[in-house]
Amino acid sequence: MKKSIQILLALALISTLWACSMKNNNLDTNTGNTMKKQQKSQSWGMITLDTNHPLAGKTLTFDIEIMKIASGSVVASGSKIEVNYLGTLEDGTKFDSSYDRGETLPFTAGAGQMIKGFDKAVIGMKVGEKKKITLPPEEAYGEHSEKNYQKFTREQLQGFVNAGYKLEVGEELPTQMGNLKIIAVEE
Repeated sequence: MKKSIQILLALALISTLWACSMKNNNLDTNTGNTMKKQQKSQSWGMITLDTNHPLAGKTLTFDIEIMKIASGSVVASGSKIEVNYLGTLEDGTKFDSSYDRGETLPFTAGAGQMIKGFDKAVIGMKVGEKKKITLPPEEAYGEHSEKNYQKFTREQLQGFVNAGYKLEVGEELPTQMGNLKIIAVEE
């Protein structure tokens, strides 16, 4: 999934959780202080999340094996295929593997469903063919960037607190794009 879509999905999840927490907000709406309390709470307690993909800035190696091509004998852009793969970091540490899950990974080649370098690498491959590729960050999850830090109020993240997470530096919050790490808390 492309990085921008992942960020949008995470923000949508956080917004939904925030909206749910506002429904359960116990502020006294009869006192006229509700608006003041909300404004005050949004001006303090900012939480900064690192929304970079966890593998951003890393060079990745993939061992790819084509298991199935829906039509044709060679993978072309638009081919529906299934692959097995092993993904490792430069030091050999495994970060993902379809073999471990016992399932192939289905996707449409060239449709942008995979990271750029992986998508390019399968084009021209045949069923049963294996290939080892090494992808620099720009062909994988991009460079790690401070532009991918997002600030949220405590209230926007209240759903995570309700689920047992602490809003403190180092805590990782699970989202649709993976775990997002809290890198700063302003009181």
